[in-house]
Amino acid sequence: MSDLVPVIGGALEKTGSVIVGAVRFGIVVAQLTVASATMAGLSHQVRSTFRYVEECASSVDRLADLAASKAVDQSTVNEHREAATVMRDCKEEAEAMAVECEEMSSLFHETADGHIADYGAVADAANNMPDGIEMADRTFYSNR
Repeated sequence: MSDLVPVIGGALEKTGSVIVGAVRFGIVVAQLTVASATMAGLSHQVRSTFRYVEECASSVDRLADLAASKAVDQSTVNEHREAATVMRDCKEEAEAMAVECEEMSSLFHETADGHIADYGAVADAANNMPDGIEMADRTFYSNR
């Protein structure tokens, strides 16, 4: 075998293990942060959409009032009022969904913070090991 090919089990393997561990830590924190932001954004989007739906319901109510003032048949007026009511009834469920999304966003954020608190010091230590000092086997840290 060529002297240029590193031997598996040597310093290259240990360095690779440290790099993989640091990358995994960073990926987990990044994914949790993205999930938190995504859920917060979804909550905002749900509320924005249903503000629009509320405006639509008000518009349909105005159309029902206009139809009633123009002596349009009562079933048409009633259909408009029912449509506006359905729109408003959905808003309560959407608000509950928005609250759930906010709670999930907070939980993802707390989980990321907890992961950093639990493993951040280990990741920093692994990334900043002085030359000549080798990292312990990854399995040592896996049961923390």
